[in-house]
Amino acid sequence: MSLADVWIGIFCIFEQNDELHCLASVKLPASITATSKPRIVLIKMTAYSARMQSHDWNDLKYLLALHREGKLTQAGRILGVSETTVARRVRQLEQTLETTLFVRSANGRYEPTDAALNILPHAESIEAGNLAIRAVSGENAQRVTGSVRISSVPIIVNRFLVPNLAALERLHPNLTVELVSSSGNLDLSKREADLAVRFARPSGGGLRTKAQKLGELSFSAYAASFTSPDQYEKLRWITYDEAHLDLPQACWLENAVKSSEQRANLRVADAETGMQAVAEGIGKTLLPRAIASGDPRFRAIELEGGASCPTREVWMLSHVDQTSRLSITAAKDWLISLAWA
Repeated sequence: MSLADVWIGIFCIFEQNDELHCLASVKLPASITATSKPRIVLIKMTAYSARMQSHDWNDLKYLLALHREGKLTQAGRILGVSETTVARRVRQLEQTLETTLFVRSANGRYEPTDAALNILPHAESIEAGNLAIRAVSGENAQRVTGSVRISSVPIIVNRFLVPNLAALERLHPNLTVELVSSSGNLDLSKREADLAVRFARPSGGGLRTKAQKLGELSFSAYAASFTSPDQYEKLRWITYDEAHLDLPQACWLENAVKSSEQRANLRVADAETGMQAVAEGIGKTLLPRAIASGDPRFRAIELEGGASCPTREVWMLSHVDQTSRLSITAAKDWLISLAWA
């Protein structure tokens, strides 16, 4: 065999369905091999879709940001780029993967497609690995940055979290906290929030959601501080609307109304609204002691016969895949440190 006919086999070998497959072999010019013995070079690869072209973490972080924020502007703010850049990078990723990742809903939010939902867990794993590497290398050892989105009912956000936020800011001045006041339960699996603080132990959430009990909030009856004690008995109970009658404090109030026949003309959907109504002298209702006892606008009412009031458990929900995010860890430590009693 002449030197000109020498083949150097360069093979890409990959595994698929327990079989080895060869992608290519190339004939190299004789001049390259004149002083070398022919060799076969084997490159072992994991099977990958032919459509999946090369991409890196910088592509995937735009996917994650838009999924979590739902809007180009908000995603850009989190990443420190313009909304145009976010749109362009997501479009580039779609072209690379040859699939649509987002569709825009009627309310203007970008909703992930099935293809995106399949990719997101892998992107989150890459994100977690990237953060872990940075933490180990010491890049963030002394500084917690980024943002964390915390959701809870209005009374906890406005009367409990906001007043205690300064302590977290002193510890981590570069951490941005987004507080979402919502009576509904936001979906952590869809990244509508990073952490959620809820009354009562969650009954759902799936295997990818972790729940941790923070403490308990005891309720007591309160009236406006400008109301004289001899008027307490005449005050009418501010109760809850029909959609929220399953709440423990709502059930207690319904029983109180049945025995006293003193129902105010106002019904509320959350304790925050009831709290404001009491402050205005509209009536009396049950409020969390840890919140109302330190507010000069309210005065606790001693109930006839020493009747006991309900206690609500407070739980923190987080996503199991976010344990490597230092911002999440810092926010969780802060929530655990608060006096939930």
